Amino acid sequence: MNLPEVHNKKPSVPLSLEKVGVSGVKMPIGFVYFENKPTLVVPTFSAYINLPANQKGIHASRNYEIITEVLEEFAGKTYKLENACSEIAKELLKRHEYASRSVVKAVGEAMVEKTTPKSEMKTYEPCKLIALATARKNHEGNIITRKMVGVGIGGITACPCAQEMLKENFMQGLDEKSRKILEGFPWATHMQRSFGLIITEIPEGFKIDASKLVWIIEKSMSAPSYGLLKRIDEIELVDMAVKNPRFVEDCVRFMMKNFAESFQDFPDKVVVKFKQKSSETIHKHDFVAERVTTLGEIRGELKNLNL
Repeated sequence: MNLPEVHNKKPSVPLSLEKVGVSGVKMPIGFVYFENKPTLVVPTFSAYINLPANQKGIHASRNYEIITEVLEEFAGKTYKLENACSEIAKELLKRHEYASRSVVKAVGEAMVEKTTPKSEMKTYEPCKLIALATARKNHEGNIITRKMVGVGIGGITACPCAQEMLKENFMQGLDEKSRKILEGFPWATHMQRSFGLIITEIPEGFKIDASKLVWIIEKSMSAPSYGLLKRIDEIELVDMAVKNPRFVEDCVRFMMKNFAESFQDFPDKVVVKFKQKSSETIHKHDFVAERVTTLGEIRGELKNLNL
């Protein structure tokens, strides 16, 4: 039976749209690389194309079919999530001949094996994995892709402001000798459960191990966090955090610096997003800091600071 192609009709209001597609598509596709080891992830996909003004709608079922078919090629293999997204983005433009741009995003959670700092016990920590790919047709009809990868992981921030005020309040009236004795004391402050995020473009010909981004985020906070902690681990983390107090602003700045130092071979044009969010303890609101920039801009600013 020949059914009418309603999607191909002219819309009542012929205006172009930037993104049309499907979201929330979960696929049990197996293992992705993390720390050069296969890690089980069940990602959720979103797949979009642009829609020209003369096209009423997209052939939506194609998006789901393309995700399924492309992922079947990766079945039973260990792969990088951003490569799967790139293949889906290219196939979208091949199947939707009226489209010139596509965007595919995958978000999943990996359980990362870690060792607690003092007791050295094995623990598994959740890590958010993000992959993004875009594709576009050039004037010759060739498809050009761009890939991005990101991670988000939790940790600890300790407030430097409250710590400094508590320290000064306590030291008022003390003689110089007493002040020197207490100078290195681990002063108390309020702490936050904090979440750091880095999403970076992957330059052509380069690879990124997501575990390196995790290392950068955790290094940029006051201290990492763990699901399993014995008492000696708790002491170690609290001591680490209060000796390394940081605002969310500090975390983002350290992420930028650590990223530039970790990827010295990346070209200046690489675009990176940095974000930190702390769930406050003494406030009823949270604090967020964010910057989207190029690696070249970061390098220029650090050079001017002689850092």
